[in-house]
Amino acid sequence: MIQFLEAPLSTPSTQPKSQIWISCLYRSNTAHLSELWLLLIQFSGKVKRSEEMAPIVRILENRQMVKEFIESGERLMGKLRALLKKCESPMLKASKKREAAQLGKNSGIEFIVTIFGVDRGMDKTERFMQSVRLWNLRFDAACEDILERPTQ
Repeated sequence: MIQFLEAPLSTPSTQPKSQIWISCLYRSNTAHLSELWLLLIQFSGKVKRSEEMAPIVRILENRQMVKEFIESGERLMGKLRALLKKCESPMLKASKKREAAQLGKNSGIEFIVTIFGVDRGMDKTERFMQSVRLWNLRFDAACEDILERPTQ
């Protein structure tokens, strides 16, 4: 789908209007999409590493701190699930309009518009992204040293 979205806009007469609109929408939200993607990769990696290393941490206070970060990470994942759940209904409506058994291009458009649309979910998405940024910064400051040397 990315190849489709990166199609040049120089020949609009050969492309359906929906493709041109998707390309414009995609390009205008590229920074947000890529930042959200990177934040989620960093966040999930840190949570997974914490879950693996928490039982090994020797000092009780440090182990409790790591577990608290794991719990707060789970709460953030709950917020992500709620954000994605909000996108589900418009996607399903878009797929029913075409009466297709699968989610199609219109569903993808609805997802992007819902999660990054100014009049729909952009504010909640940005707040979620800011929460993940803050969680990552706090994790690095509080837990990174602990997880590098868990037995000390």
